[in-house]
Amino acid sequence: DHIFSDLPNSLFPQTQQVCVVTHDLDACIRGFADRLGIGPWWVNCYEAPLLVNARLRGEPVECSFLLGLAWTGALNWEVIQPLAGPSIYKEYLEAQGEGIHHVGFFLQNLRMDWELCHRELEQRGFERLFEAQWSGVSFCYYDTLDPAHTTFEIIYRPEGWTRPEPHY
Repeated sequence: DHIFSDLPNSLFPQTQQVCVVTHDLDACIRGFADRLGIGPWWVNCYEAPLLVNARLRGEPVECSFLLGLAWTGALNWEVIQPLAGPSIYKEYLEAQGEGIHHVGFFLQNLRMDWELCHRELEQRGFERLFEAQWSGVSFCYYDTLDPAHTTFEIIYRPEGWTRPEPHY
């Protein structure tokens, strides 16, 4: 009953989030709710002015996407539909089609700050794919396809952060 792996190079605690990327967020979350009983869903649009400092492979970008969240126990399900501009979500849909895009971990559970997190992951050979801030939350995706066959996201919510009201 422990959080970290027993391996000496353990870095990641339990997975907090699994994300599916889709062409149609409403149809996808309706399937989760109606057929799997997962919901209710919190849905918001991630776009300027709340989405800031977006960088795709180190280059500034302007993009937007719909994002829905629901929970099963401690696990957060996320569904993302890209809207406008370049994004790793749009790239995934074009290359792979709909499916599981990434798994997420909270920075606080890694027991390090952003600087150390970036340094540690980059020393292990994992480059930053996409990073941004939205409504006070920072997030960064790393290219962990080799060896994990999926992308890892690190999420930071400041202490005392409150989730904004959903669009629906």
